Amino acid sequence: MQYFCQAVFLQKKIAEYPLSGIFHGFIMWGFIVLIFSSLDMAAIVLFKAEITFLEHPWFLFLRDLFILLVSIGIIGFTFRRLFLKLFKQNWFHSSFRNYAIPILIFFIFLSELLYLSIHSILMERALPGAWLVVAFSDRLSFLGAPALLILMEISWWFHYLTIFSLLFIIPNSKHLHLVFAPFNIYWRSLRTKGSLQPASLAETSKQVRGVNTVDDFTWKQLLDTFSCVLCGRCHRECPSERSKEWLKPKRLNGFIRTYLEEEGSELLKNKPSIKMAGDLFHYDFIWSCTTCGGCNEACPVSIDHLSKIIDMRRGIVSEGKHIPPAMKEFFNNLEQSDNPYGKPRKPGHDYIWAGELGIPSISEKPDADYLFFVGCQGTFDKPTQKAAAAFAKILQSAKVDFAILGKEERCCGETARRMGNEPLFQKIAQGNISSWAKYGINKIITFCPHCFNTFKNEYPQFGGNYDIISHAAFLADLLRQGRLQITHPRNTAVNYHDACYLGRFNDIYEQPRYVLRSVPGVRLIEMPRNKKGSFCCGAGGGRFWTRSERENPISVNRVKEALATEASMVITACPYCRTIFKEKTERQEPGDIMVLDIAELLLSALSD
Repeated sequence: MQYFCQAVFLQKKIAEYPLSGIFHGFIMWGFIVLIFSSLDMAAIVLFKAEITFLEHPWFLFLRDLFILLVSIGIIGFTFRRLFLKLFKQNWFHSSFRNYAIPILIFFIFLSELLYLSIHSILMERALPGAWLVVAFSDRLSFLGAPALLILMEISWWFHYLTIFSLLFIIPNSKHLHLVFAPFNIYWRSLRTKGSLQPASLAETSKQVRGVNTVDDFTWKQLLDTFSCVLCGRCHRECPSERSKEWLKPKRLNGFIRTYLEEEGSELLKNKPSIKMAGDLFHYDFIWSCTTCGGCNEACPVSIDHLSKIIDMRRGIVSEGKHIPPAMKEFFNNLEQSDNPYGKPRKPGHDYIWAGELGIPSISEKPDADYLFFVGCQGTFDKPTQKAAAAFAKILQSAKVDFAILGKEERCCGETARRMGNEPLFQKIAQGNISSWAKYGINKIITFCPHCFNTFKNEYPQFGGNYDIISHAAFLADLLRQGRLQITHPRNTAVNYHDACYLGRFNDIYEQPRYVLRSVPGVRLIEMPRNKKGSFCCGAGGGRFWTRSERENPISVNRVKEALATEASMVITACPYCRTIFKEKTERQEPGDIMVLDIAELLLSALSD
């Protein structure tokens, strides 16, 4: 309820864009006051009575104030729409209806002001508090009583006819959110931000089949489509749309709503629905999503774009068609080898660095305080192995009691779930939970934000409850506790790239920055898009594994943003991000900028 009040009445989300927030707040609160004022106007004319408390000076003051503020809001929005090209992004499409509604709102309040001013003249009574009405009535006092009576009657009828005209237009416009948005916010998902809706594996379950037709969407997902404000904030935050790819998150809701409006009556007569994937949405539209969560985070009315895309992916995967070849290979590798690289696990294989550092496996040291979950990248990708080894060395330097799974480590399954292969994810998750139970594992340090998010927010859905901490946050804790001695300054300027699954989904923003500021000589230069507004590297949602099939303009855009700063180093806390940045910087500006994991930078500053 607290979130509901903040979102609906305090306009907290809308206020993240200050100009829009101010104008929208004026109009929304003005409408609330208008409801009471219009009731009073109706009572005066129809029943020759007044609603007593609405004649109190404090209400008259507020009423007049909001007549003025609403006028300012309407003029401000119209001016912005017509003249400020800064706001005319490619999601905005002008139409007569878009202008008609604010004009009608303006005339509703103007006619109210006219009626109230004339009424005060004819009644010949003082109205303490009604400062605007009094000022306006002074300008009309030169008219005679007959003219004022006619003008008052015209303004009264005009006022209510305009209100009813507005009610007629709203159902066929984006302003339908006035009706549905409060309900959509109230019934928003209460799951943690980083988790997806678990699906039943029963053969009859629609969730396993995913979404093939519009009938397969949940009622809340359909409510989303009618709550959409068409403000375009999701477009502004979407890395795919910003990079001119297929995905346009605003169209996700718009296309479904339009289809329901056009075919709804026929669907109620059991007419077969078209397929969502392939017919209503191009397959590339669905596969372009990086699942970064920017659209969900930006939406002022709590629309869940991500769940619709994941459910449509589940539908595609369940049919076994139109799956990109690289994803098919990914699924096969995961099913056969328990890792996306398809590599067999042998004693010591791909863990040479662990052997050289003398790191025990959990089977050798089951009573270790922490399990260090290395992850697939840290295990099989040689450049990432260096970063994982750097973190392990820091743990040893701080005398942390830890062990690794070694040859028993399996993929966390996160990417399979985001790609839409829910049965495979659940099989992996349940297998890991069962395997770890014999060691009594409780505290897990993850090297990859995707593993972190999955263990923290999704494994509990299947009974896997652990104390999870990311390696970036753990480094910050070690520094705060004084367990690491920094003796080598690093005179360099760095960018820090906020990984989506560490920052946006789990609100880990300050800990990595604390680590960077703890290193003498390091100057942190923030990229324009950072923290909650960070721009995805383009690797999430399975796209890391399909990058060989197609160019990824998302990653190119993010790397260009980093190169445009004065930084000589990009620091990440995610193996995917690290790999993407390394590949793209070497291709665009080889040698101009270094890419390191946060553990690598910190290790270089520690005493030998």
